Amino acid sequence: MQRFHSAPVRPASDSIAKCHALFNCETRLGLSYDNLEESVKRTLCFSAGLKQRHITLKLHEMTMHERKALHRAINLLADALKPLAHHSLKEFR
Repeated sequence: MQRFHSAPVRPASDSIAKCHALFNCETRLGLSYDNLEESVKRTLCFSAGLKQRHITLKLHEMTMHERKALHRAINLLADALKPLAHHSLKEFR
């Protein structure tokens, strides 16, 4: 009978950290933001009062102040748009 020796099991946090490094982001939320379409980032940055240059930045490249403004804008838009979302165009008049 052949025995298999397996490598020690690494914590999930190690795998997650490797994924973040692979995609050059620091968090799952950062990865989500970084992969948004440019038009969406443009809208979010405008709503947050940020500048044109912020559109191309990754989330972790922004300052804490910039991330805070972006976070506030995202939450404001999400709450405001919730009642308008997922309706047919026919209802949208």
